[in-house]
Amino acid sequence: MPRALTNQGAVSGDFIQQNVDCDAFSAAPTLLTGSADAINPHVSGNYIIKTAGVDAMTLTAPTVGLDDNLNIQIWSDTTNAHTLTATSLLANGTALKTTATFAAFRGAGIGLRAFNGVWQVIANTAVTLT
Repeated sequence: MPRALTNQGAVSGDFIQQNVDCDAFSAAPTLLTGSADAINPHVSGNYIIKTAGVDAMTLTAPTVGLDDNLNIQIWSDTTNAHTLTATSLLANGTALKTTATFAAFRGAGIGLRAFNGVWQVIANTAVTLT
């Protein structure tokens, strides 16, 4: 079992969710195994790509105000060049980007934070944004 916050008595589910909303790495990882996984933009999450082939993931816009500061971590545990499409929603200090292409290496990944209706790129290892 992966290490993560769990509700085992003294810690409430609300506390766990608030913590995960600010630090997705606090959540147990969700394994992505599909070829076209849709990431929920309204819930923080810790995702590990385990797809045998290429995963063409999608991510829609977070809701302004309501979803601000949610964060999503997506990291690959395969040697495939996965993609994440978030049409004109990836903010990395330049014009908004649409596609994140993961290098074909384990450990390639991206960290995103929702703010003002877009996804701010807060971490990037071997991912090309276009």
